[in-house]
Amino acid sequence: MQDKTTILVIDDEIISRRTIEALLESEYTLVFAEDGKQGLERAYAMVPDLVLLDVMMKGMNGFEVCRRLRADFTDLPIVMVTGWDDPIARTRCLELGASEIVSKPFKRDDLCKVINRLL
Repeated sequence: MQDKTTILVIDDEIISRRTIEALLESEYTLVFAEDGKQGLERAYAMVPDLVLLDVMMKGMNGFEVCRRLRADFTDLPIVMVTGWDDPIARTRCLELGASEIVSKPFKRDDLCKVINRLL
């Protein structure tokens, strides 16, 4: 039996973390970080298979986390999760190295399709 894929979820909103947990815990091993700094620490300690990264967070935002992760993990799939419907922000995510962008609110099936395609 293969181990489950490990996804690092970096989001400062507990409701978002709980929603992702409820949607994905049966299929993936989930590790959570409550802010960008903690997310980077966990990413470097464990090197996940994929990162789900909120854009708007207090302190270090998702743009900066993405930039730092991409600098050190060139092949790591990074999925930016955002409630913004702003083309400029979406373009910035891609320029910083995001593999994909998912808009909130999202459906479980849509999120799983993105994850499976990137893995």
